[in-house]
Amino acid sequence: MGIVFDIQRFCVNDGPGIRTVVFTKGCPLKCLWCHNPESNLKKRQMYCEWNQCVHCGKCSAVCGHHVHEMIDGKHRVNFSDCVLCGACVEACPHGALGIYGKEMAVEEVVSEVMKDQEYYENSGGGVTISGGEPMAQADYALELARTFHEAGLHVCMETSGFAPSEQYRRLMPYIDKFLFDYKATGEELHKRLTGVSRQPILENLRMLIEAGNDVTLRCPIIPGYNLSEEHLKAIARLSREGVSSVDIIPYHDMGKGKAKILVRICI
Repeated sequence: MGIVFDIQRFCVNDGPGIRTVVFTKGCPLKCLWCHNPESNLKKRQMYCEWNQCVHCGKCSAVCGHHVHEMIDGKHRVNFSDCVLCGACVEACPHGALGIYGKEMAVEEVVSEVMKDQEYYENSGGGVTISGGEPMAQADYALELARTFHEAGLHVCMETSGFAPSEQYRRLMPYIDKFLFDYKATGEELHKRLTGVSRQPILENLRMLIEAGNDVTLRCPIIPGYNLSEEHLKAIARLSREGVSSVDIIPYHDMGKGKAKILVRICI
């Protein structure tokens, strides 16, 4: 079993052809521009769509764990006390409450993905395992990749590269293409922007290339953070070191709205 927070069908920007993307929960990085903040924790979690909340108090009335409070007519949520029973989700008349993450067996995920097999075959597509960081649930990612591969699907993996090298070596026989993030140049800057060292990431990138894997370098460009001549030159150098292609990914601010629904009070 693993924890999946979304399965998106008919994706065209996560590898070749028409694809289904499986998003797993958990990520060791803390990127300042994260566009999937709901994926960070490797566990299920409740959220509140504050723009849909009318502060009616019906969630508070059914919650036996004092997760929901009404203070001066305003709804507050103590997320850390939530036991994920779902009673408040069912009681909310406006659909403001929900739970990110669902425990799914590999067979369940594969069954969902295989519904669009005809589209994959006709477009040269397949399935992409993403996150979060799939390697945060490394054994689950391995079983997903192995099962997809044995089913004859083209398998991509989106990864930050921040995981033990041995985990990537176990996966290599079942991954047709790695979509490998390169986020920042310079050790100090990388730690400040992502919370982790870039050294193991670069080591894993070189290991994958040297082992003959198909690697696309994915480079999010964030004005004010990593948009610099030094970074662009580093991307150009890496493009000549064996990667099959480079994707320059422009910034979008979708993550800001999603981050708000994970905080205690309407902001």
